[in-house]
Amino acid sequence: MATLPLTVALAWTLAVVMHWWPRLSAPWRLRLSVATSAAGIGFLVAAVQAEGLRESALTSLVLVGSATLTATASASASLYYYVLTAVCLLLGFAGLAFGEALSRWLAPRPLVSSVAVAWLVTAVRFLLEKSAAPSILVQAIGVIWLAPVAGAYFATVTAPARTDEKRLLQPLLAYAVLVRAFVALVGILATRFGLGTHYDVSGLTFVPVALTGEVYTFVPGTGRQLFWLTLVPQLLVWPAFTVVAGMAGAALARRLPAKATGRTPVAEADSAPAMNRD
Repeated sequence: MATLPLTVALAWTLAVVMHWWPRLSAPWRLRLSVATSAAGIGFLVAAVQAEGLRESALTSLVLVGSATLTATASASASLYYYVLTAVCLLLGFAGLAFGEALSRWLAPRPLVSSVAVAWLVTAVRFLLEKSAAPSILVQAIGVIWLAPVAGAYFATVTAPARTDEKRLLQPLLAYAVLVRAFVALVGILATRFGLGTHYDVSGLTFVPVALTGEVYTFVPGTGRQLFWLTLVPQLLVWPAFTVVAGMAGAALARRLPAKATGRTPVAEADSAPAMNRD
């Protein structure tokens, strides 16, 4: 628990940068792309110097129970550095080569932009877990932290006078379903093929329910296990959490100065891109 504040700070810093990237000025996008590429080179140097093996415990959290150790990932100590190298160099190159075109296309499409960030984060977390990355890094790269940032982003891309709860509910609900459906797909594939990571619930064969004290048993990789431990949480429970957290993030964003959030001025409300165009 001592590392929780650091994990949250790292997660939200990355989330804010990724969400607001299309709306940064060209010089700032250039600086960020160069810094990301430099970080990739730094991770590559660290990968070459790393030796030995790393092990990392993987846990799955059942909403009605407690966190359960499902597996232990073991990999070369350099592997997660190579994952970070690839991610940083790809993002840095994309920003340098296509930054202007990407920003022009993504800026008026906040839903597409936010969902793309969440899908990228999910894929990166899967790779980091497979490479036995440090737990603080793995925990920080997770879609659970993105919901309030996405809500704040949706609330600040249009005029404050037009950004009410009803207007935010539609994109937040679409965001929640699209993001969690992708996580569910990753979970199904990870479980069916025994890929490990916390998305793989095949190891959860005995699940105690805290509210009732009962223990439910599952056969690994069966449809029943996937339905109750992957589909129900990801398609029903977590979307509801995402919408609530997103609305909370939006409420906080409205209290910040417009200049600090990049919110569209009221005078420009009529020309601002519609939130539901996506």
